[in-house]
Amino acid sequence: MWDGIVIGGGLSGLIAGIRASEKGKRMLVISEGVGSLTYSSGVMDFGDVERLKEEKNHPYALMGETVVRAGMEYFQRLFPDYQGAWQNSQQVLTPLGSPREADLVPTGLNAGVLQKAKEIVLIAPEGMKDFFPEVIKAKLERVYSKAKIEIYPVAVEAFDIWRNSGKLITGMDYAKYWRSDQGAVNLKNILGKLTEEMACSSSGATSGEKQGEKSAIIFPGLAACFSNVLKGVLEEVPLPIVEMTAFPPSASGQFLYEALKQKFKALGGELLVGTGVKKVEFQGKRCHTVIVKSKGKDVAFSAQSFILATGGIFGGGIQVGPKDAAESVMGLPLYVPAQWTNSEFLGEQPYAKMGVEVDPELRPLAAGNQEPLFDNVRIVGRLLAHWDPWLDHCGGGVSLASGWLAGEIL
Repeated sequence: MWDGIVIGGGLSGLIAGIRASEKGKRMLVISEGVGSLTYSSGVMDFGDVERLKEEKNHPYALMGETVVRAGMEYFQRLFPDYQGAWQNSQQVLTPLGSPREADLVPTGLNAGVLQKAKEIVLIAPEGMKDFFPEVIKAKLERVYSKAKIEIYPVAVEAFDIWRNSGKLITGMDYAKYWRSDQGAVNLKNILGKLTEEMACSSSGATSGEKQGEKSAIIFPGLAACFSNVLKGVLEEVPLPIVEMTAFPPSASGQFLYEALKQKFKALGGELLVGTGVKKVEFQGKRCHTVIVKSKGKDVAFSAQSFILATGGIFGGGIQVGPKDAAESVMGLPLYVPAQWTNSEFLGEQPYAKMGVEVDPELRPLAAGNQEPLFDNVRIVGRLLAHWDPWLDHCGGGVSLASGWLAGEIL
């Protein structure tokens, strides 16, 4: 028997599994897919915690500020390359070149240095289909009006066959290439040549002004975080290099997902990916067994505790029909707003707050009942009710805080 089974292998589920494993628990994560991390930017948004913790039933109000802060600090302990501090946001670039605020940012994505730059060079990898250099340049010129913006085309010979055959090259393809031995060498040569050219062009700098204080490079499709080789290459460059967030699928999100899995497995956790839960068995107020279909046969797994991290509507944790909605694994009751949608396309959409209501220990509740339905089941992440990740801008915060808390309680 397992100490704990996590159903769902996204951010909140893996964080819960890692934390519980650190405490010596024998953990199993069952994941039907790879979660939504691949489609995320890899940065963590916490939103306005001071405001959100005052909203009745919001996950922050249930868990409290101490837990939310603990989730942030725990994630940074796992991944020290993520910059950020409590209530001190960072800046990142969107895929179209607009700066936006975020709370925890991989070191390479921190765009704050661009504020003081007088020269910004935008690397433009040839044939990259999800990258629009002219559009980005125009946006950068509006935002950083005091800087000279230049596009620097880069042709990578390794992709010649792809381009000649008409095959599209994505940011994910480039990010994987730069991580290869050949790619790292090529990257070093490209950056070395570029910095030499920029040094020559800035030879007329005023006395006492350093090149690195007035110049910066933007490099899409790099995702150097989680790669010691790439970080070593970038450390040799005398200029700041700013990466961009990407359209999904995102390399930064993918590499974060892989890093979380590695940490979980290194602690002795086991991961079963590609199969969903077929049936759940209960005894009184306790869940004791989940049955999955693996390799054509049913397999039963029993545990002392269970963590449900299956996501919301888009993650498959909530199944929606024309007139109703249901939690997809355990059949738990859902909070469903009376009116699901708002006629204003960009306005608040009530369906976003659909989810499972819980007590402060994340145990599921029935509507109007403060007694938990099950003593050994906890709900984390997007499946929690009463929050909107798009309007509240707190998807990372809720996932990290609830995942940490569930693992800590287990």
